[in-house]
This record gives sequence, C-alpha cells and structure tokens, in this order.
Amino acid sequence: MLVEGATVKCFANYCPIKIEAGKQYVVEFDLVLPDDNCVVLSQAPNRQIEMTGCGFSCVISGYLDGATLRSFVDFMDLDLHYEYPYLNGKYVNVTVDRVDVSFE
Repeated sequence: MLVEGATVKCFANYCPIKIEAGKQYVVEFDLVLPDDNCVVLSQAPNRQIEMTGCGFSCVISGYLDGATLRSFVDFMDLDLHYEYPYLNGKYVNVTVDRVDVSFE
C-alpha cells in the first residue's frame, strides 16, 4: 500500500469493498504495539516507516505530540504519552508488531 509516498505493508482488519490497484481509498490506521518497551528517542527528526523483515513488523519514526504520533500519517489516540511522558514533544522511533488498516 502506498500512503503519502511511503510504502506500507498493512493488515486489512475490515474491508467492505473490493480493492483495486491504483485507486485511492479512505482508510483508518491502528498500530498493534508489542507488550514491552517499544518507543525510543530518535537520533534524527524523521517522519517515516521502515519495514523490518518479511512480516508486518516495522519501525515508525515521528513526532510524539500528546496522544498523536505525527509520522507519514497521524496516528491518533495511542496513549504513548502516558507510558513515555519524557518523550512527549520529541521525535521517536516506535517498533510495532503491525499496522492495521480499515477501509471506510
């Protein structure tokens, strides 16, 4: 899937329509985070995604802005700022198990 110029391998959680290559769709993203520490301070101010391995795991780089991770898209309502308050207002790298996508 190509999202704002970034190639992302997502897990389709909900898809009520037939998806066709080359078309644009309105979607909602959700991050599936591992149980252990998954957020670290970034060494560079990046807003990108890097797939790790052959599965759905990836590292998402972005700016932690309260409940929102501002990356290649904005990931809302993550609550990362509660677990990592010292990283709020900073660029971070978030290791995720997968990115779920729901088609609206």
